[in-house]
Amino acid sequence: MLAGCSDSGTDAEPQIPLAIVNESLLLTQQEYTALRFDGGMIYHPGGVRGLLIIRQSASVYLAFERNCPFQPYDACAQVEIDASRLFLVDKCCNSQFDLKGQVQAGPARRPLRQYGTALSGNTLTITN
Repeated sequence: MLAGCSDSGTDAEPQIPLAIVNESLLLTQQEYTALRFDGGMIYHPGGVRGLLIIRQSASVYLAFERNCPFQPYDACAQVEIDASRLFLVDKCCNSQFDLKGQVQAGPARRPLRQYGTALSGNTLTITN
């Protein structure tokens, strides 16, 4: 689990709503082809506003909530893969995140919510 710090409790930014995440992806299925290669990324239903899954290496996958942590209740607060595929962006508030979910630019101060991943054979499980 990741721990974060706040500005002595003065952080008034609302939290992303909680959602139960328990997804199993069979990586051999056609819809997950991008996850067979390092740097591959896909969107997947689940979480609050969807999941973004990134393959870092053959054994390391990252899964993030697509709900932007800056003003998460705004209808347009959704993170997507930038066209360059070098970072993630919320075009509503112009916050940018690196491929590990950390804030790079914009008004967001919190990283993307990350979910746990476990790989067993060809099955990737994503949970919170």
